Amino acid sequence: MDPAASASAPDELLREVERLLREDAPADWAEIHLDFRGSSSICQADMSGTTANGGALLMPLPDGVVALMRTLRARMYEPGQGTWLSVHVTLRRGRAADFRFNFTDDPQWSPPVAPTVFSMDVEEFPRDPQHLPEWLRQRLVEAAEFEEGYRNDRGSRE
Repeated sequence: MDPAASASAPDELLREVERLLREDAPADWAEIHLDFRGSSSICQADMSGTTANGGALLMPLPDGVVALMRTLRARMYEPGQGTWLSVHVTLRRGRAADFRFNFTDDPQWSPPVAPTVFSMDVEEFPRDPQHLPEWLRQRLVEAAEFEEGYRNDRGSRE
């Protein structure tokens, strides 16, 4: 069964993400970091960490984590306020996972994404004007300009 479908509350989803990361970690792990950037149309995840002897930890993203994070993002949506743009997860052996959600800062996609990614996200997870940070307002203006140019180009070809 899909873990994202069976878990409903954000707390359950967080526990499931933590469980999958711990279960898939190699035996000698000491610390794991997951950086996840999400939108309604695309997402990006980077993992890193260290082993017990201080070496670099190389591990693939566990199956199911992306679906859980996308579901978590949707479940954490607050009408008018939006949802988080990125999250940094830190797991340390013997400690609970630490989830640091970013609701306002540019999530720093690498490589950068088109402004239309942000406009589609705001359509899916609307934000009132007071909850639109300046960098996001600018991306929405750029997306509107792009869409207007696209419509004008199409109209001139017909």
